[in-house]
Amino acid sequence: MAEAILMPRMSDTMTEGVIVEWHKKVGDKIKPGDLLAEVETDKATMELESYNEGTLLYIGVEKGKSVPVEGVLAVVGKEGEDYKSVLENAGGVGEKKEEITDTPKAIGIDQKTSTEKKEKAGVSAELPKDAKVIRMPLLSDTMTEGKIVQWNKKVGDTVKGDDVLAEVETDKATMEVVGYEEGTLLHIGVEAGEAAKVNGIIAIVGKKGTDVSAFIEAEKNNDGTEAEPAVTEKEEEVPAAKKQEIAPSNGTGASENSQSVVEGSRLKASPLAKKLAEDKGIDISKVKGS
Repeated sequence: MAEAILMPRMSDTMTEGVIVEWHKKVGDKIKPGDLLAEVETDKATMELESYNEGTLLYIGVEKGKSVPVEGVLAVVGKEGEDYKSVLENAGGVGEKKEEITDTPKAIGIDQKTSTEKKEKAGVSAELPKDAKVIRMPLLSDTMTEGKIVQWNKKVGDTVKGDDVLAEVETDKATMEVVGYEEGTLLHIGVEAGEAAKVNGIIAIVGKKGTDVSAFIEAEKNNDGTEAEPAVTEKEEEVPAAKKQEIAPSNGTGASENSQSVVEGSRLKASPLAKKLAEDKGIDISKVKGS
């Protein structure tokens, strides 16, 4: 089934991205991890990777053009597949996808609503001017939360705009998160092994010695997005058709696309590969990647 690739939110303040260069063209075969395009945000130029596998059926934004966050960039599916319905459901070319009711409220939160909420709760604190919040970015179209696999920086470390702060496991892949801020890492809001909702606070960077404790406490008291792992009312059910696509065709318990790699003492594997291996009772560290 064809899927739309949307412009992800690559920084807390990002509202749109400009396509600097496409690295794939319509008709090309792509797989997860392939570099699709380079995107210029309000803070840096970044590489946009694919989380889908199939044929690039459609490119909706030309080089040099901008797209709002969650606007349609491209469509991937089976070769020759009709993708018009996908575009219609996604809201059309370069338009922001309509908010889905099941999507966490943290995504696209209205600042006025947030302020009123805090005032009603009786707890309010502004972020110091010398500090910047780093939130969990939207790394794929279907992502609702991200799990911190490991932190590459610790509180007190000096960070630059292009430093990789952490590795995050989404519903489709394990990715690197870049902070885009410079200064000292003042606070880590989500420990390794825990999850945060999209747009939830994962860290704060700023001038060394800046006190952010009041802001952190207010965030915890008001909406719990600071360090509380994301909890959904029910797990999203995978459609039967999708289950057939990802089900392993051999006895290994892992599909061709669910690769695992061991680096040093830490295993790198996609969430799908880990789940399949666990269901089949297989030691994933012994599975050879393709």
